[in-house]
Amino acid sequence: MLKETLWREIESLPPSQLETLLDFVKFLQFKQRQTSETTSLAQRTPGLDAGTVWVSDDFDEPLPDSFWFGDDVDHESAS
Repeated sequence: MLKETLWREIESLPPSQLETLLDFVKFLQFKQRQTSETTSLAQRTPGLDAGTVWVSDDFDEPLPDSFWFGDDVDHESAS
């Protein structure tokens, strides 16, 4: 019933509005594909990369001045 009503309405449209309708249909198809791709990307399996990354024990320790200023800077005269 809905398709029949749509066809009747489409038949009554002038050509310029038919082009607009076609653009809208293409947009809806694109949007549907994007939604499908997003849904498939959202389904992840946790733990696949377990054990591939490590964090150093001193990760939270402050970095030495040589990291920030380089080894060749005289820290006393820089202050």
